[in-house]
Amino acid sequence: MLIFKDVFTDDELSSDSFPMKLVDDLVYEFKGKHVVRKEGEIMLAGSNPSAEGEDGDDGTDEHVERGIDIILNHKLVEMNCYEDQATFKSYIKDFMKKVISYMEKEGKSKEDVDAFKKKIQNWVVGLLNKDRWKNLAFFIGERMADGAGEGQVAIIEYREGDDGNEVPTLMLIKEAIATEKL
Repeated sequence: MLIFKDVFTDDELSSDSFPMKLVDDLVYEFKGKHVVRKEGEIMLAGSNPSAEGEDGDDGTDEHVERGIDIILNHKLVEMNCYEDQATFKSYIKDFMKKVISYMEKEGKSKEDVDAFKKKIQNWVVGLLNKDRWKNLAFFIGERMADGAGEGQVAIIEYREGDDGNEVPTLMLIKEAIATEKL
């Protein structure tokens, strides 16, 4: 399994246990889904709780959590401060400077950095489209939530799936992600 971590805070933001793709060699997209879980229960894809003896309500008062599987699995924390675009623009401008500096420190060529700048600018402009903006939610990792510095904000876009149901899609900027094999 691959874990995708923020290069600045070391927060786990996602894993390859979710359907994923790399778009335009720029952004990883992970397809999540809405789930309901009993406290402490981890549902793996393809598991059958009734076949495993967990098919009934045993009458106990259990805490139930509802949310998006990626968010719950990686303990991401929702950020409500990006409701206005000006706050997000300020964050993304500073964050892109940090990413570009990181790319240069990691030995990326000037051509790679310039290509990234052009692609990321177009991607951000697309996010700021008013029809798209209203379908976005913003999350941060545990360490960043605890004040461990400025890292990548994970963006969830609520998209319509082929079946007409909502598909929460997590987007992470590739150049600010490190992968760790477990």
